[in-house]
Amino acid sequence: MAFTTKGFGGKLRHLRESFGHTQAVVSQRTGIALEALQGMENGTALPTGDEVLILADVYRCDFTWLIEDSATNPDEAASMMLRSESGRIAASDRPAIADFLHLCKSQALIEDLSGRPSFAKEFVFQPRGGYYKGHGIDCAKELRNFHGLPGNAVIRDIFGWLRSSGLRVFRRELPNSSISGLFIRHPEAGRCILINASEDIYRQRFSAAHEAGHAIMDVDTAYNVSEEGDQSSGQLVEIRASTFASCLLIPADLLKRFGDPGDWRNPNKIAEVAGKLFVSVSALLSALKRERILDQNEVDDIRRLVPRLNDKPDPELMGDLSPRERERKTSMMALGLHSVYVQQVLDACRDGLVSRAKAADMLLVEPADMQEIATLFRTVPHHG
Repeated sequence: MAFTTKGFGGKLRHLRESFGHTQAVVSQRTGIALEALQGMENGTALPTGDEVLILADVYRCDFTWLIEDSATNPDEAASMMLRSESGRIAASDRPAIADFLHLCKSQALIEDLSGRPSFAKEFVFQPRGGYYKGHGIDCAKELRNFHGLPGNAVIRDIFGWLRSSGLRVFRRELPNSSISGLFIRHPEAGRCILINASEDIYRQRFSAAHEAGHAIMDVDTAYNVSEEGDQSSGQLVEIRASTFASCLLIPADLLKRFGDPGDWRNPNKIAEVAGKLFVSVSALLSALKRERILDQNEVDDIRRLVPRLNDKPDPELMGDLSPRERERKTSMMALGLHSVYVQQVLDACRDGLVSRAKAADMLLVEPADMQEIATLFRTVPHHG
């Protein structure tokens, strides 16, 4: 294993710039003296073992990649994304994105150690021909068939449903970014999707399906970042992903469940059906236009009259939860921690596959918080 201070320094500078941090900020976050960091980046100072581990933890990267000059960075796609999308992804939200990728890699590690993947079979679709909108329609239909879901069935929990399709879907608050979601194709963790949990829950549902479209159909793409305007843009890959999302959440057969086409001109009915489908009014109107039930003028008129949807349940916060449990799960979800993932980590800790300290790291908490989380999920953690 070859190590040089010059190679280490270049990687360190590359990471810092990807995160949009100054050396002073890194010094403050790590407790490493500014002069020492400057020397490391310049290739004139040799880091201690503890400093390497601290820096690897801050940047959520593999420490062995940091210290081996010839090693390939498995997170290169994420680094490329952070550099190229620096204008859209706020520097203050980049650590959250690094945490998201850390969760994806941790889940992949647990599944490898336990031999129990979180999905029975991975859904794969190969687009053919040059009709991108048709790709989206066909892919949505095939994914529903893959799960044995009828075309007139409502998908109540799109996040869990996509996870069972072989996608790693996490929701994390990104309050300072304009992005709705992003997708990264990772060599170890696979197809990873992050949804901005700061947005409206129905907006999140569509964003999850949209990014899934990119993850499934953009087979040669390393990453994708979406803002709200991107999802309605004229770019072919965006048209394909949005068509997939619309046909997945609101297929034609599902619309037929709700009466005569003439009834769709009633704004109150639009609001009622949108609530039953767990989609936004805009998404429903778009689907009605897609099926030529409404034209653009009718969509514009109805949009102005539809009453506001107030009760929007979050599928990952449903069930018999006490106020304290709901509050704690909500705070965990803000960090990207969903129930399936948390349970996987707790089970791995209980079974001795990972230490308590490692499990805490996988849950983005301190070891002292493990018992409370285990109690919340009614699981006994391993005490090793």
